[in-house]
Amino acid sequence: MYNFDAASIPVLSEDTRRAIAAADDALLTNTQMFASILQTAKTADLPINVTQNLYSNMVEGAVKFLEGREQIQQSVRIMQAIAKRSPHGPKMEGCPLGFPSRLSGMKSDEAVAAKSTFDLDPSSVD
Repeated sequence: MYNFDAASIPVLSEDTRRAIAAADDALLTNTQMFASILQTAKTADLPINVTQNLYSNMVEGAVKFLEGREQIQQSVRIMQAIAKRSPHGPKMEGCPLGFPSRLSGMKSDEAVAAKSTFDLDPSSVD
């Protein structure tokens, strides 16, 4: 069993959210820059060998951003697997009020079944 400070869980959760947001922002900025390059190159009457090289580099950069984002996703899977072996158990850090003890309108056994759908197996997360 892994043992770590429970106070680190919300910090780690927030840092993970920020890392994903930063990766998304980088991809968005790259895409916006690519669109600007396309528009500028179209009016500049550049030869195809120049634009092909330029466009290929921009696409390669976007792919690398996506690969970095995928690495973050894999790290999240590993952290989820670690959390399952922790005495603290999985936490619903993204819920501002925490996970409800009872889902409104459901019987107890239905609520338990619904709750278990949130306990993801890290190997099944895409």
